[in-house]
Amino acid sequence: MLVYERKPTLVMNYRKHGGSIMERLLEITEKVSQLREAAKRAIQKSQAELDKKFKGMKTQEFQKEDLV
Repeated sequence: MLVYERKPTLVMNYRKHGGSIMERLLEITEKVSQLREAAKRAIQKSQAELDKKFKGMKTQEFQKEDLV
């Protein structure tokens, strides 16, 4: 993974920046619900765009033994 303009922090190195591993884990778990909601909104938005794009599109039904 490429990281630009950021300094990645590993759990092992977190103490250098202040705080304990438990504090870091609590910080991460607090963000999970926000990430879940953001993902849910993104999925709903993309599904709505797909519905709009394919609305009214002609569908073709095939009969048995048709060559497709």
